[in-house]
Amino acid sequence: MIVRIVVGGTITVLALALAGHRLYHLARLVRSGVPAPGRTSGAARRLGAEIVEVIGQRKILRRRQSGIPHALVFWGFLILLFTVIEAFGDLLVSRRFAIPLIGHATALGFVEDLFTLLVLGGVVAFSVIRTLDSPARRQRSSRFYGSHTKAAWLVLVMIALVMVTLLGYRAAQVNTGDFPYGDWAFASHGVASLLHPLGRGVNSVIETAMLLANVAVIMSFLVFVTYSKHLHIFLAPLNIAFSRRPRALGALELPGETTGAEHIEQLSWKQLLDLVTCTECGRCQASCPAWTTNRPLSPKLLVMDLRDELFAASSRLVGNDGAAQPRALVPDVVREETVWSCTTCGSCVEQCPVDIEHVDTIVHLRRRPVEEGRMEPAVQEVLQRIAQQGNSFGKSDRMRARWTRDLGFAVKDARKDPVRYLWYVGDFASFDERLQELSRSLAHLLKGADVDFGLLYEGERNAGNDVRRIGEEGLFEMLVERNLATLGEARFEEIFTTDPHTFNTLRNEYPAHGLDKPVLHYSQLLERLLSSGDLVVEPLGLRVTYHDPCYLGRHNRITEPPRAVLARLGCTLTEMPRHGTNTFCCGAGGGRIWMSDDPALGERPSENRIREAVRLGVDYFVVACPKDYVMYSDAVKTTGNEDRLQVVDLVQLTERALRAEALPEPETV
Repeated sequence: MIVRIVVGGTITVLALALAGHRLYHLARLVRSGVPAPGRTSGAARRLGAEIVEVIGQRKILRRRQSGIPHALVFWGFLILLFTVIEAFGDLLVSRRFAIPLIGHATALGFVEDLFTLLVLGGVVAFSVIRTLDSPARRQRSSRFYGSHTKAAWLVLVMIALVMVTLLGYRAAQVNTGDFPYGDWAFASHGVASLLHPLGRGVNSVIETAMLLANVAVIMSFLVFVTYSKHLHIFLAPLNIAFSRRPRALGALELPGETTGAEHIEQLSWKQLLDLVTCTECGRCQASCPAWTTNRPLSPKLLVMDLRDELFAASSRLVGNDGAAQPRALVPDVVREETVWSCTTCGSCVEQCPVDIEHVDTIVHLRRRPVEEGRMEPAVQEVLQRIAQQGNSFGKSDRMRARWTRDLGFAVKDARKDPVRYLWYVGDFASFDERLQELSRSLAHLLKGADVDFGLLYEGERNAGNDVRRIGEEGLFEMLVERNLATLGEARFEEIFTTDPHTFNTLRNEYPAHGLDKPVLHYSQLLERLLSSGDLVVEPLGLRVTYHDPCYLGRHNRITEPPRAVLARLGCTLTEMPRHGTNTFCCGAGGGRIWMSDDPALGERPSENRIREAVRLGVDYFVVACPKDYVMYSDAVKTTGNEDRLQVVDLVQLTERALRAEALPEPETV
């Protein structure tokens, strides 16, 4: 017994000292970041997130193939904490140690054995998954590409050893007469039957050896976790607790310094916590439209690069090395082309099981190059147009409502006449000739339904959603101030928008500056009019698929109204494999629509999406976003699918159903 206490106690003390020192160092590193206000407010909501996301494994279980084994291993470790307590009790107190108030309940022995086997099953499943999706086999298409795969394999081995040594010493205890659980501990008794012929003396030695090995592996695992990417085992609950609620989408939340982060310590402490929490699971990478289409951005690799910089700078941040020179985050740590590849679609944030807020960090990294004028000339020109003319097309503000001249009726000026709905049209729907026709169609629908609506005419400016996501915070604030002043002149009850990007910033970011009116997307308004009978339609009988815009479906969870419209139009909807909050991206967001793209990189995100739609065998690809209409109309041409798929807006289908005219069937090949 003395040997067990000395050896086991020494191992435990050393491991706790090493792990504690590492965690203290990491805490100091994280606290070196700038403030992140509001991360502890709403305790009830944060507690709910812990229950649902951590204990319930909600995000993990979205990918069932890997999620189920992960959940079983996680839940198994929670249950098997009882065996850890028992192991230390057996080691330091008595061979028949019992947890106070619980004792040696038969059910506990059964559950412990059951989850021991389930965890071993999870390890086998993980091994198969990692073998099949190995970067060595699948290269860039593997979600583990760039991850520390050797560390992952070592963790699987250590988990397996914890389970094997646990069963080993429990089985030996059965044969020495020290095992406190009956036959319900079926696995322990099953292994014991194999060891029984060795006799009581040998089993006593096996028990001690396996118990010490079990404690040694557990404590080694503890130390290894604190020094590896598997730190998320401890930090994920914290990162989720401090994450933005209900999700880090919609509005941006950036550190106060509008010039961005030049050095690692200019990220917020929550952003630094994100870095050390990353599991390297690659779910963000696998869903990223930039990475999927061979662009240089992987959200996972970006986080890993920033994490490496955080650790490299530790002597400067929390040590005494005042002479250490900081590195510029862009371009020394993260390449400029990497941060500019992001479409801010939010798929990385949506998929991350530990609530890392990639989009906020990427936009914050963009702000420094923008401040210094390091951006594409085309982007700089667009920003200048917006600053001078109020729109990305560089047109006179008097031309913004010119599309209304051919309507055959006058549209109210909401600054002069009170209206029920204020239509915030947006740049593309106002100035792009292809989209002006859609704007006129929507105006006719509203007029026919006796909707009381009006415009801001030349008073409307770009709402600033993409301006802010480019990283031009100062211009965004100027646009907000100007637009709110104009909105203050108007009299209306609700706003509706054509563009999901405009919808997003009006709905989620303008309220912080004083906007207090409800904001709708036009698909929501159409659904209202159809359900109330203000618009009467005849079924079109078309086979369609629908693309959820990133800033409507994922950022704002508006997924049902467009589908309700399609159902009322009598369309047969075939869902895209990636739809709803899991939608793919057209590639236009985050200012990407204003940037050039290297043709050598391969297909664009919009082309990838059109190929996905063509495989469904439908005739129509329905969109509800002006940028989507532009991007996908072009992609149908560049992929050679003009005779197989037609891009149509939700407004076009509604107008044709109202007229009881079916769209012409596309010509077949």
